[in-house]
Amino acid sequence: MNVEISCVCPPLANGGPRHSVDDITLRDRLAFRAALTVRNTIIVTKSEDAQASIAEILASLTEVYLLEGIEGWSIVDQRNKAVPVSRETVRAFMDEHPDEAMTVGDAADGLYVEAVMRPLLKTASTSSQPTQTTESTSPTIGSEPKPRKHSKPSSTASTQMDGTGTTSSLPGGAYS
Repeated sequence: MNVEISCVCPPLANGGPRHSVDDITLRDRLAFRAALTVRNTIIVTKSEDAQASIAEILASLTEVYLLEGIEGWSIVDQRNKAVPVSRETVRAFMDEHPDEAMTVGDAADGLYVEAVMRPLLKTASTSSQPTQTTESTSPTIGSEPKPRKHSKPSSTASTQMDGTGTTSSLPGGAYS
């Protein structure tokens, strides 16, 4: 995917812009390791700061999307030489040009969020959340089980009906 941003390259010697736009190329999909890195960012962010807000977690995800997702760009240095894409240069781009980085981050989020978040949401939906009961489920000290109530006698008749015979036990436990 190609994202156009305002030119962030150093100006020409006369102060004019090098060009009107820079092109940032994002990978079409994140490789396994990159996708796993993005997913683990959520876990690491929460473990480092239990009070981290959703906004902070999303910002961390966007940062990793850019670090892992930017494949190429048209950014050049003062000598008009291509700036290589590396973790260091992507971080410098984010720090020095936050508005443009957010534009690229929004595009990356749209491109990667489903592939990264779907497995997390699937896992979360299959695991049950802990719930509390309103009463204790443990026996209390000194409590005794309640006595069982006896059932009422059956109301079935024991009179022989027409067409029925008697059964008697045969040797070996069989009935006739």
